[in-house]
Amino acid sequence: MRRFVFLFLCVLLWGCSENYTVPNHTPVVLKVIDNYLMTAYGEGGLLISNETSGASIIQIFPPREMHSIDDFAVDGELIFVLDSRNRDYVAVFSFDGNNATLITPPHRVQGGPFNGIAATGGNLVVSGGTTFLNRFQYNREGEIFGPVNFGRDRGHPDVILSEDGQYAFLSTDFGIGLDIDRFGIMSLFIGDQLEIPLVISELGIAESGMTLGLTSPVGFPIQSSLMQNHLLVAHGGGLSLIELVEGGTFGNVNTIATDISGVSLTVDGSNAYLIGYDGNTPVLLAFDLADISSPALISQTTLDINDIPTSVAVGSLDVFIAAGNSGILRFPKISSGN
Repeated sequence: MRRFVFLFLCVLLWGCSENYTVPNHTPVVLKVIDNYLMTAYGEGGLLISNETSGASIIQIFPPREMHSIDDFAVDGELIFVLDSRNRDYVAVFSFDGNNATLITPPHRVQGGPFNGIAATGGNLVVSGGTTFLNRFQYNREGEIFGPVNFGRDRGHPDVILSEDGQYAFLSTDFGIGLDIDRFGIMSLFIGDQLEIPLVISELGIAESGMTLGLTSPVGFPIQSSLMQNHLLVAHGGGLSLIELVEGGTFGNVNTIATDISGVSLTVDGSNAYLIGYDGNTPVLLAFDLADISSPALISQTTLDINDIPTSVAVGSLDVFIAAGNSGILRFPKISSGN
């Protein structure tokens, strides 16, 4: 039987430039990749730090026409950066662990509030926010080709791709007047050809709309992560576990943490971390999903901040939260044993 030790100590706020932060800018989106903490700071660019020591490695500034770096995607040494502040550009950098080199200059894309980006296996998708989704392809040299556009619905703010890059999962504003809840999630088949994606499944999610976690120009309170054959979706009504059958087809849905308005989540093995709101109070929840048919809440921790948390990521030892003017919060992650 597994035992969990989950000791959330005091919140550690890092206020120095060498410790995860860019002075005079607030973190929007963060991810831990290969022991690097990567944080988008909007006009402050993208900061890459050592996730354990906090030491800054490099700050990537918005190139040329770009005004900001609001979201990003990583595939190996390639970093795809997105400007979503009325200019809407994507550019590609190569990062070797020490230095970053611009290899594809800014390329115009469709955009709008609440845009997002994902890149895997040669497929690049810019969700388009309140306008059309842009689907590109790219090679290992970072050249991008396309786009083809998709946009039969009102908006697609947040996007992730399956591990093989063949399927996209989009938070979606379906609009009013359909036989479906206005906000929810959509799955698309992307495939290997530069063609318009094919809709596989649509799922309206009750209470999933405009929550306290609403942020712009990127982010949206319907955000997803993949865990084995399930899509995990954080939304205004809690956390939904959606079974994936036959590729991107939606199966059974189990919604948990229904008292929480979910904002963002991340997955670490069989554990999931969700940030959101309990009423007006920002919180971090940790779940054990080893038996995904019987999810277990391990801990709920109040975030002692007056800001809106927008993103959560998990590293080798810690959980990181982007928390507006409060900077980056850092907690020890769950440890487990037999």
